[in-house]
Amino acid sequence: MSRLIIDVVKIFITLFIFIKASIHDLREREVPDEFWKFMVTVGLILDIVQYLMEPYDLTLAVVQFILIFALANFMFYVAGFGGADAKALIALSIMFPVYPDFEVFPLVNKGVGIFAFSVLSNSVIVAPFLALYFFIRNMRERNCRLLYRFIGVRVDADKIPRFYNLLEYVDEGGKLVRTVRGIEPDDDILNRLKEAKERGIIDGVWVTPALPFLVFMNFGLIVSAVFGDLLVWAITQIMTLYMI
Repeated sequence: MSRLIIDVVKIFITLFIFIKASIHDLREREVPDEFWKFMVTVGLILDIVQYLMEPYDLTLAVVQFILIFALANFMFYVAGFGGADAKALIALSIMFPVYPDFEVFPLVNKGVGIFAFSVLSNSVIVAPFLALYFFIRNMRERNCRLLYRFIGVRVDADKIPRFYNLLEYVDEGGKLVRTVRGIEPDDDILNRLKEAKERGIIDGVWVTPALPFLVFMNFGLIVSAVFGDLLVWAITQIMTLYMI
């Protein structure tokens, strides 16, 4: 079994786990640790086989793991990163101690050479496409509030979809409050929204889906394997043009 085949196997196993975990996350907003334990176990076995076949730099492998572990924990404890997302990132750093090489792929570059980091950065570039989707949908439905049209949708005040956060809500004083950092509705907030609609104070409110970042990481995984780190590539191109 060549290194190429092992890398291919790793990609498909990781993608399978990510898809299964994403579906579970979308349905339950919680991902069992068994997903990541399985991924780490399989990853370590394949890493050993890969090293025996074609030794790679163990020092760099350990360094990249430490960096990703630190980054994942920082994002979890400081930046509000989801627990499953952080564990997925750490598991990635174990599954891929070195950037996978498919001879032809990646087409662009390997970024900083850390596959888990490339997956993370490529996952971020999905956001503009999501904003475009919201914009087109809201234009079709003629929901034209300037900022919200890019980050959410308008729904009936007494029919808030599951796993959606509120961009508008009624506070305890009966005042409509707007925010750009969606809040998770509790029973009190939902009751106030229902009462406000019954009294004719409001009809609908803006909400934004609480999509787990793990969903975007599926996209980032594929892009990183096929193209490389697009964000690093774009920054490099801009810097080159600026220097010229």
